[in-house]
Amino acid sequence: MRLTVAMKPKYHDILLPLHYQYLLQGLLYQSLKDKTFATFLHEIGFQKGKRSYKLFTFSRLFGQHKIQLNSKTILFDDEISWHISTILPELTQQLGEYFLLQNEVHLGDQCLEIQSIQLTDDEVASSEVEIEMLSPLTVYSTYETVDGKRKTQFFDPYDEVFPHLIEVNFRNKYEAYYGEPPKERLLIEPLHVTQKHKVVTTFKNYYITAWLGKFRLQSSPKNLTFLLQTGIGGKNSQGFGMFRVVQEL
Repeated sequence: MRLTVAMKPKYHDILLPLHYQYLLQGLLYQSLKDKTFATFLHEIGFQKGKRSYKLFTFSRLFGQHKIQLNSKTILFDDEISWHISTILPELTQQLGEYFLLQNEVHLGDQCLEIQSIQLTDDEVASSEVEIEMLSPLTVYSTYETVDGKRKTQFFDPYDEVFPHLIEVNFRNKYEAYYGEPPKERLLIEPLHVTQKHKVVTTFKNYYITAWLGKFRLQSSPKNLTFLLQTGIGGKNSQGFGMFRVVQEL
């Protein structure tokens, strides 16, 4: 399910840090009325081995804005929209109820008035789709160096390791939720991804390299629907890997 929230600055405009994903994640968790569920989602999640998956993702904020590089801030002065996607019915229900009942919400110390909410039941009917990223896609591998330090390496969409890691991540998420591995493979191919689509951002002082742009995905309709609802690549619950289907092929 996909929830779209339209909001408007209460006082003419809203000024946010340039890297504001953590504020959106905080708003999402604060919106959950069932604190037991919120704690499970935040602290435990759905597990596969040592890895935990929250099975939701969210987009950037879309709307008229100005980026102020000197102060590392972004200014929105009109209506903005925010997309949240998940495979978890309970999460959809609680978020929908919260935004429906609220007149306004806060991102940090900034106040936004709720204009509307829209809920859509997104499903993919094809085994091949063209997608466009609504939040950047990140693929990485973490390893230990010879001196015992942990290091993270990020990969670009044209690296030969990229599609393999995308598929491994998908299979782990799928098995964490369904309890069994997917039967079909997942293939990904960059269609329109250039250096202009490269995003270097931070989440709570941790640097992340990610990519916007358009890709082609191939798998079963069930698998593609799962990815549409949960996000593709890593760090979905931190605001990475959300996409929209441009067309079914």
